[in-house]
Order: sequence, then C-alpha cells, then structure tokens
Amino acid sequence: MLHDPLTGLPGHALLLDRLEQALIRARTRGTLVTLVLVQEPEDVIEAARHLRRGLRPDFTVARFSDSTLAVLAEHDFGDGAPIAELVRQFAGGTPTVHWVTSDGDAGPDDVIATARKPPERH
Repeated sequence: MLHDPLTGLPGHALLLDRLEQALIRARTRGTLVTLVLVQEPEDVIEAARHLRRGLRPDFTVARFSDSTLAVLAEHDFGDGAPIAELVRQFAGGTPTVHWVTSDGDAGPDDVIATARKPPERH
C-alpha cells in the first residue's frame, strides 16, 4: 500500500522504496540515514499528525504497520539519537522508540530488522 488510508501517511511499500533510495544516496554521497520506529503510540492518528507537523519536511513519516509509525531521516553526520528523541517528543505519550543509523552499507531489510530490535542492556 502506497498510502495509509487511516493516517494519510506513506504506507509500508512507499517507506521501503524511500529507505532503499536513501541508503543508495548515503552510500554514494557519504551521508547517513536514520530510521526511527515508534511502536504502539497511544493514538496513531494523533501521533502521525504531530510527527508530520513537528518534524522537518524532508523527513519521511510513514505508517510501518498497524501499531508502528516510522520516521526516515537523511543527515550529514552524527548518530540518530537526537532525531529519535525529537520523534519521541512529537509522538506524545510514552511510545517505545527504536532507531538505527546506517551509512548505506546495509540493505533496507537489515536496517529495519536492526531498528526493530530492542537496544542491548549492559
């Protein structure tokens, strides 16, 4: 599905395409890509609205699955921690947020799989 009918956001298929293209750009231009997954926000529609309004217009906000929103951001340096924190603030409530940053060396499926894993605790 290209667009999610409930939120009006890009759907899973369009997110995958944008992620693949962003990873190619990262690999060829030496930039980075951060994928943030927002799992089970209290209200998906409100979280989607707040993310779309609050984040930069060049970030992709998408509906990853029924209970997960995704934010895709391309940037020049650093890791995704500040982006993930911004997403957490705009999503509202206390959603679970996982993120991963890639330099383009991983494929879309690997990036998504890494983002879906909870961070390791030491």
